[in-house]
Amino acid sequence: MMKLFHTMDSLLHQWRPAFPQQRTFDRVRRLTYGLLFCQQQHLTSTAICATGRQFQDWSGDYRVCSRSPWDPHDLFKPVIYNAIPLLQPLPAPVLAAMDDTLCKKTGRHIPGVTTGRDPQSPPYHVNLMRGLRFVQTSLLIAPLGFTGPARALPVCFQPAPPALKPKKKAPPEAWNEYRKQKKTLALPQVGLSSVIALREELDLYPETKTRILLISVDGSYTNQVLLKHLPPRTTLIGRIRKDANLSLPLDPNLATKGRPRKYGLKAPTPKEVLDDDSIATQEIPCFAAGKAQTVKVKTFGPVLWSKAGPDKPLRLVVIKPLGYRLRSGSKLLYRDPAFLICTDPNLDLPTLIQAYVYRWEIEVNHRDEKSFIGVAQGQVRTPQAAARLPQLQVAAYALLLLASILAYGFQRTADYLPLPKWRHKSIRPSILDLLNLLRAQILGITCSKGPDETFNHFDASKLTTPKPQKFAKESDRLCEKAA
Repeated sequence: MMKLFHTMDSLLHQWRPAFPQQRTFDRVRRLTYGLLFCQQQHLTSTAICATGRQFQDWSGDYRVCSRSPWDPHDLFKPVIYNAIPLLQPLPAPVLAAMDDTLCKKTGRHIPGVTTGRDPQSPPYHVNLMRGLRFVQTSLLIAPLGFTGPARALPVCFQPAPPALKPKKKAPPEAWNEYRKQKKTLALPQVGLSSVIALREELDLYPETKTRILLISVDGSYTNQVLLKHLPPRTTLIGRIRKDANLSLPLDPNLATKGRPRKYGLKAPTPKEVLDDDSIATQEIPCFAAGKAQTVKVKTFGPVLWSKAGPDKPLRLVVIKPLGYRLRSGSKLLYRDPAFLICTDPNLDLPTLIQAYVYRWEIEVNHRDEKSFIGVAQGQVRTPQAAARLPQLQVAAYALLLLASILAYGFQRTADYLPLPKWRHKSIRPSILDLLNLLRAQILGITCSKGPDETFNHFDASKLTTPKPQKFAKESDRLCEKAA
């Protein structure tokens, strides 16, 4: 059965309204399968070869990302629309996660390239690397009742290039404009625009219009840019420093001298809450690390933080580290505790913990996109293509994940190819399982047509010129005419 391919193809056909012409959509559809099918570097040239069009005119395949007028955000709309039936039943919130990533590049003149910290560098020596910076937002889809691992479906992959720094001898006007753009193009601002866009997209559907959007972020997005400008019906869960300066709500009966106060007495820091034995520890069940776990949690609130403002009460949550052993009988080790704040003090605590634990799935997205999908490996130099091609690859990756859930569910069933002997049985299929199954089904369809229908484009008598030939010189034409 070709269930994965047919489901994937039906989802791909929902891209048709995003493109102005049918032939443009046909090129994008063919290029998408080529990028998923090729096993070398995921370049436009290897995608053309994977679809067997290396002997035909390939100029249109390169122009589809550089010149054709289409919006990359429209490619993620089918993901949201088809993922709504997979959400938890009402009144559960819509879970999402957001993070940024840096796709490695080597050229200095690629539009949008920046220099950032290499995430694979050791902690004792931070290395730098060039790359394209993106901010990704993913919907978290989990089995009913959070009984298994979640899937993170990318719904936004926004380019976040930094502001161009002027030269030292540039006029003051250029430096003032640079300072303004530096704030506008900062990662928190791009993240805020992604959250607002996702909230507006969810408001278009009756099933999610009244639901709360519960989004989990790391410490780089837990700042006043997001906390003070969150859209309505949106709750944020973010990490916070262990020594954060928090305050208690102001007592209205407390008489004070001088100007009116906005914050009450000093609240204990997150580290002090962790060490305070008078604060009760709660055991919350959640699914993490491939099985059901019970984590120990302390909560304190409501509290106020200057980054969020005096009119937004927060809830402080401290998750104690889980113990683990590297091998049977070895020493019991612990990881670092997690200090979180939530903008909704009344949010259900098990839902809060599970939403934060599921946030790890966006890190899995980044690994899959860079290692197996080949995001940003394309050697393009135009500004539009440098931003569009990675978004096209991430949208295709999201459709592939969604197609696997719609076709076979969350579990790894017998429909997938058998695992090698050295691999243990996994709960859900990996991205390699999905790619191998998709390639097997496409090859099955291709080989079933027969050699006359499949490989006729390799016939030299039917080849067309890959590129338009230049007109011959006048002298050459006269010589040919005389002969």
